[in-house]
Amino acid sequence: MSELSLDEALALDATGAIQPESKISLSPLRRDFLMLARTISEEGAVEALSLSEDILDRSRSVDERDPEVEARVRLDRALIGAIEEERVGHELRWATDRLATLRPGSPGHALALLNLASWHASIGETMMALAVHSEITTASNHPNDLVALSRLEVGRLHQKIGDVPSSLRHLWSSASRFSAEGMLGEEAIALLEWLDLALDSLSEDAERMGDIISNSMPRTNLEPSEAKVHPDDVLESGLRLAGIILDDPSGDKRPDVGLLVDAAHCISSDEIAQSLREKVDSMQDTQVIEWIQELELKGSETDQS
Repeated sequence: MSELSLDEALALDATGAIQPESKISLSPLRRDFLMLARTISEEGAVEALSLSEDILDRSRSVDERDPEVEARVRLDRALIGAIEEERVGHELRWATDRLATLRPGSPGHALALLNLASWHASIGETMMALAVHSEITTASNHPNDLVALSRLEVGRLHQKIGDVPSSLRHLWSSASRFSAEGMLGEEAIALLEWLDLALDSLSEDAERMGDIISNSMPRTNLEPSEAKVHPDDVLESGLRLAGIILDDPSGDKRPDVGLLVDAAHCISSDEIAQSLREKVDSMQDTQVIEWIQELELKGSETDQS
């Protein structure tokens, strides 16, 4: 029986789909690493500290030496507070470089890069974070869902430094990748962040987002350019978003639905407005309901003119 890769075993174990015979094909050390991942996820970092130390020692031992498990457990220990704060960056970089050698393009490698980029961003090293994110690509065979997550973070980083056009491009790319993976909740997050920026930059002269992404090239001029968004892209994103968040529009505070109302107003979209009207009876946010009623009144005035 061939042994599952560590990434395959972790993915199956996380969904409860791993079969007993598959676990048997794993080494005892790797089975315990699965237990560590579950402990971190379900019980928290404190409960995982002792187990992580034991697995680390065993991964370096003569009898159970496993460089990939060592890299993964050192990554986990850096994230759960098992080491001194001043060593976290070094450990994240070591684990990332090791996985780049052992399992380039694997989910584990992409996760290591994501965590390293997040660490750089957390200490204010935005450009270093962007450089690390640039290593996460489908060309390197990284999984599309993790590339999507990377692009979401890149969009946020570009917004932070005032580069709105780049932020819009990466957020759109992120939403499209999440959509391709059927990750609707994540797609909605990316679309909401994109729409929040886009409504301030509407222009009929703007290039469509799909063309911008298809024609994008490495930039030589680092000065931020003017952000322009075509209304048709707002319509497309609004309808995609409506199909996700209006599935359950309940809740006393729904700023996401409120942003959809803004989109309908800004581009005078009857299609988005109609999708909102169809769900208004299921809504509880009184402010949003009032805004939708105002849309109806404006629509009626237009019909009569």
